[in-house]
Amino acid sequence: MNDSTWTWISGSNLTNQYGVYGEKGNASANNFPGARYDAVGWYDSLSQELWMFGGLGLPTSGSSGMC
Repeated sequence: MNDSTWTWISGSNLTNQYGVYGEKGNASANNFPGARYDAVGWYDSLSQELWMFGGLGLPTSGSSGMC
């Protein structure tokens, strides 16, 4: 992988999308977090991976909040 390659892992690729969290205790491939902004990110030079975590986001419905 070169420095200009991005890989979409999961979730919606649209803006302002609410999350789908399913039922607590039951894993599902259909679950994904809501859209995020102000997330924290870092680059791991050993594995050459960009990691992003957290931020303000959209819940299953309603207004944004800390996630």
